[in-house]
Amino acid sequence: MLSVLVGLGGFLGVCALLLGKDLALFYDRDSLLLLTIGPIAVIFMSYSFLDFFSGLKTVSTMAFLNQSKEMNSISNLLTQLSQAVRADGVGAVAQQKDKVKNPLFRDGLALILNGFTPDEIRHNLVAKINTRQSQFNSAANLFDSMGKLCPGMGLLGTIIGLMKMLANMSDPKSLGPSMAIALLTTLYGLVFGTVLYNSIADKVRLYAEKSLQLDTMIMEGVLLLKEKKSGAHFRDVLNTYGQSGGAPKGTQTGGNGAAQANGAGGSFGAVPRSRMPGQK
Repeated sequence: MLSVLVGLGGFLGVCALLLGKDLALFYDRDSLLLLTIGPIAVIFMSYSFLDFFSGLKTVSTMAFLNQSKEMNSISNLLTQLSQAVRADGVGAVAQQKDKVKNPLFRDGLALILNGFTPDEIRHNLVAKINTRQSQFNSAANLFDSMGKLCPGMGLLGTIIGLMKMLANMSDPKSLGPSMAIALLTTLYGLVFGTVLYNSIADKVRLYAEKSLQLDTMIMEGVLLLKEKKSGAHFRDVLNTYGQSGGAPKGTQTGGNGAAQANGAGGSFGAVPRSRMPGQK
């Protein structure tokens, strides 16, 4: 999300440089209020308060997470745990569980300690991953909808401004403010919709793909811990995911871009395009 703020700041900075002293001419309070409050008000006709604030929470959470750093950290911890489990047994997992911050990883370790079978662990973790991906999908759809509403709101402001101008043709002083509303609401609609909300929606989808990669790596790592595989086996499987983001190496995707997974786990059918390794 930091990149969104940097990009938006850069866009506004370029606009400020191009406009120079005329920047104040592109500010209109009424137009700004229409484009900030209007889309949010309309979106409540389609989304519940819970869905709206859940989407905002998902986006705000993304702003403070570094997925690459977390993936490296969890990968190293999984390798260390594999060595400890082979040497000391499952008790080594209990010593590390409370230190793990990632909720999915912590739940997976708890399932091992509670004696769940590999199939039960996979089914449980896939259900949690599906829920998380559904949250990302809802957040992306929310900002997509707001992005689509903004140009319409801009057109509405244009019509209002033109109607005010035509209704007061006898008063030359009112023509300028009315025309400002007519033009600036269109401009604001394009900026808010295309530059801001659509960019956030795309960022959520990209984040969801990387989140699926991380979550799937955690699930496969937990299953390997359950089976007490060797450190070499761990490194081979974890290297499948790489550290550069995107889908795991050698994965395939469905025709519509949704991830496919069969068997006890069901399918990841929300935002991501990756497929779980090991699934036939």
